[in-house]
Amino acid sequence: MDRILYSVVILLLLAACKRSENSTIPQRKDLTQAVYASGKIYPLNDYKVVSKLPGYIEKIHVSVGDSIKIGQALVTIRSEVSTLNVDVAKNQLQLAERNASENAPVLMALKQDVSAARSKYELDSTNFVRYSNLLKDNASSKAQADQSKTQFEVSKQLFLKAVSNYMTTRDRIRTEYENAKLQYESQVSNKSDYVISSVVNGKVYDIIPKEGELVSSQNIIMEAGAISDYEVELSVDETDISLLKKGQDIVYVIDAYKELILRGKVLEAYPRINQVNKTSKIIASIELPVSVNVYSGM
Repeated sequence: MDRILYSVVILLLLAACKRSENSTIPQRKDLTQAVYASGKIYPLNDYKVVSKLPGYIEKIHVSVGDSIKIGQALVTIRSEVSTLNVDVAKNQLQLAERNASENAPVLMALKQDVSAARSKYELDSTNFVRYSNLLKDNASSKAQADQSKTQFEVSKQLFLKAVSNYMTTRDRIRTEYENAKLQYESQVSNKSDYVISSVVNGKVYDIIPKEGELVSSQNIIMEAGAISDYEVELSVDETDISLLKKGQDIVYVIDAYKELILRGKVLEAYPRINQVNKTSKIIASIELPVSVNVYSGM
């Protein structure tokens, strides 16, 4: 009987040892929460070339894919309205310049008025002095002396008025000339705006209109940007935007390279929610291997 109990105990111990080999021990690990977003790749310093004023595409100086430099001419736009504005401003400038000349008819007429008023003033001044002296010698009546004094004062005011009128008109005409000059320069400058130059060193990614087509100030003419540096514009759902901050790591999968894993970081989170799709815009960097070719808008 004792041997049977002993055997049972041995079997139980062996069974317990066997169960301990298949046991699970809990471990503590950090949980990672992923935020999913979709977006497009754009060249760094991406910008849209537009015209300030409407006109016709006269000449496109570059082609898609060309490298461009700051100040390089991209497109020339012809506008009949701009040319007419320059001609009108030029005519107004020439008229204002003639009017501002010292020998201009308007100023010459005012000078003659001043000269006539001065002669009358000097004559009445002489008469006033003469009648005043005669009155002292009792050789003239007081009425004649008073009349000469009144005439002298009236002539003096007319002379001062003529001088003031001349100076005011001269200053106004000169101001009109300066304004006409500025207006002409402004119109010439606006006309030069029809030669649109690049503001970045980079590459032309797209040209929308063709030569001869009409464009307005709202039409995009070209798209340009950096040659090989890109960034990503992402749309993140408003429920996840609070989980993002600058510097966070991003893992990308591109449709054109489904087996390739790319990486980047959050550069900027825009503090605004699009009311249409309830998303916020994120600008992020992307690390591209030399062997990977990407396109603007991919």
